[in-house]
Amino acid sequence: MQVNKHWGKLGRIASTGLLSLTLLLGYVFPVHAEAPSGTPSISSWSIETLNEGEKYGIYPLNWYYDGSFQGAITAEKFQSLMKSTGEKLDQLGFDKKDAALSFKTDQVITRETVITSLHTLLANYKLPASFGLADQQPVDYMSAKGIVKGTKAGLELNKPSTVEQAAVMASRLVEYAYDTAGAGAKGLMWKVTNGENTLYLLGSVHLGITDMYPMEKSIRDAFQASEDLWVEVDIVNSDMSYFASKMVYDDGTTLKDHVSEDTYKKLEKALEKMGMPAGTFDGYKPFAITTSLSTLSYYEAPEEQLIASNTGIDSYFITKAMLSGKPINELESIKLQADLFADVPASEQEAELNTLLDAILSEDGNQKAADYLKQMQLYWVKGDREGLAELLSADEQFASGETNQRLIGERDKNMAKKLAELLEQEGKHTSFVVVGSAHYVVKGMVVDLLKEKGYDVQFVQ
Repeated sequence: MQVNKHWGKLGRIASTGLLSLTLLLGYVFPVHAEAPSGTPSISSWSIETLNEGEKYGIYPLNWYYDGSFQGAITAEKFQSLMKSTGEKLDQLGFDKKDAALSFKTDQVITRETVITSLHTLLANYKLPASFGLADQQPVDYMSAKGIVKGTKAGLELNKPSTVEQAAVMASRLVEYAYDTAGAGAKGLMWKVTNGENTLYLLGSVHLGITDMYPMEKSIRDAFQASEDLWVEVDIVNSDMSYFASKMVYDDGTTLKDHVSEDTYKKLEKALEKMGMPAGTFDGYKPFAITTSLSTLSYYEAPEEQLIASNTGIDSYFITKAMLSGKPINELESIKLQADLFADVPASEQEAELNTLLDAILSEDGNQKAADYLKQMQLYWVKGDREGLAELLSADEQFASGETNQRLIGERDKNMAKKLAELLEQEGKHTSFVVVGSAHYVVKGMVVDLLKEKGYDVQFVQ
């Protein structure tokens, strides 16, 4: 695997949408938060595991870039990793034996130190018998459970552990613990069958949180069993130049020439409130400003934006498909999505921008938007399709807004038609399909359209 070749795409992914609802309807768009610069020091043997582990929130992404990821782990990083891993395990809800567990770091932190410390961390919980912790010594146990790879003779236990090795083992421990406990994010997934053809439909939220990972093993197994991945748009590998060209004015005019003086002044006030230069978006059309600010308004710090985009469901599975060699197919295209935005009359674009600016400038507008997004994410984690559908139906912007009416309707019919073609193909085939959750949970959209066609559609609990 050419790790560095892929990383240029994978490390820069950021996605957003139009207003909070677009996070569930499938639009993706670059935001202004940037990933750390440079090429990460990641070994080919570890990248698949780290693609999972980095989503858990047990270590910061900047560890990849600080030049020491493949060097010996320091006491500070080791303590940080153990603390964060413990916090992730705490979410399983098991009682602890020792509430003040600590780890010595006054000597060289060897591979054996990391292994035994992680084992101690796990053993500190009152776990069910399925974990089998009483049966083996730490190194033997961790090896038997796949948390440590290789034979005991080849583990070189006395050698200093690198940051990379420690992060990989901690990531494996989290996945093992969640899988053994039958835990993890439930997500929103349906299984659709017709003869020997199967579709796994997973709803997405395009900006995520670490609570979404690890996902329940059933979701990951469904992806593993699928022969290919289908998404609305391949946001990692697609050429975004067409979308970028539609965002800006190309006739020598600027935003001031296309919106009212009041709108422009309101934008300046919003940018000032968000700590951005007044002329940041002078060359951009209103829809492009709305798509950018709608995401930026959720988060105060660039690091939060990076975590949100890095944990988005779409980018996770596209990356996973790239790493495993699965074909990636698109239900739509960048051109289709760009045109749906850019072809909206200028007056409507300005009105939608004003709606967002009013929210940003209100006393608690940003917090309301952030709370709304968090509620969507938590419904996804819990697998609560009814809760999410009710949240959307209670929102006037979703129910009757012109913006969202453009994002549904014909799009869902076209998606359902393409999915039906997959179900009707000859032979036996299994596909994994990730699109915005609203396309599945809202009445009359993709799931209902497939039911109407007579296919067996089951929600996977």
